[in-house]
Amino acid sequence: MSVCVPAAAGRVALDGGRVDSALGGGLLLAGCHEIYGPAATPLALMLALASARAGPILWLADPRGDDGRLYGAGLAELGGDPGRLWLVAAGAALPMLRAAAEAQRCAALACLVIEAGSAAAVDLTVTRRLQLAAAASGVFTLLLRAGPPRPSAALTRWQARAAPARRLAGNAPGPPRLALTLERQRGGPADLYLELEWDRDRRRFLPANTIAQPAIPIGAAFGRREANIGRMPAVAARRTPRPASSAQSTWRAA
Repeated sequence: MSVCVPAAAGRVALDGGRVDSALGGGLLLAGCHEIYGPAATPLALMLALASARAGPILWLADPRGDDGRLYGAGLAELGGDPGRLWLVAAGAALPMLRAAAEAQRCAALACLVIEAGSAAAVDLTVTRRLQLAAAASGVFTLLLRAGPPRPSAALTRWQARAAPARRLAGNAPGPPRLALTLERQRGGPADLYLELEWDRDRRRFLPANTIAQPAIPIGAAFGRREANIGRMPAVAARRTPRPASSAQSTWRAA
C-alpha cells in the first residue's frame, strides 16, 4: 500500500510516494536537473508549471536545431499562460551559457530551461557552475540534453518518454502521461521508474497507477500508424515547423 508523501517546502511533488520520498520530499527547486529523452520538452514545461512559482519561464535554445519552435497553444493546453514563456534564441553553446549565467542571477524567474542538446561545451565544470548558481539564487534550472549521458554535477538526471494515455469517452486519449526514470541522484537513491499523468487544471502530476481506467496509446483513437503511437503526449509540447530559411528563424510564442 502506497503512502502519500507531501511535497516539502521548495520542492515539486511528483508521485507523492516512493520517488518523492527518495528525493527528500520532491524535486528540489533550488537546483539544476538534467532531462534526457524524447519527452524532455513536455516534462520541462510541466515541471515549470508544477513549481507554482510566479514569474516568467525563460527558455534558452539554439535556433540552429531541427526540432522547430515551442508552440504557445501547446503550453495553454497544459494549463499555462503562453505570455509567461520567454523564448531566447541564444545561438551556439557559449552564448547560451553566458545567458544562463545572467538568468540565474534573477530570482524573479519561475524557471530557467537550457536546451543544450549534445553540446560538448556543457561539461562537468559547466554543470557544477549551473548547480552552484541555482543553489545560491534559488532559480529552478532544467538542463535539456541529448546523446549519451555525460559526467555532470546536476542534482538529478531523468530519462523522459511518452506513455499511453487513459481511454476516455469515444476512445479519445486522455491527459498526457510520461514514463520517467530517475537515472542518477547526487547523494541519494536512483534507478527508479514511474509513470505520471498531468492534471492541467491543478497543474500537478498524478501517479498513473492510482487512476483505475484503461490506457490507450496516444494516437490510436485517430487511426495513426502504430510506429508513431506514443512518441509524444498529444499537444503537450507541440512545436511549430521551422521555416525553410534559417534567416527567418525568429522565435515567437504562438
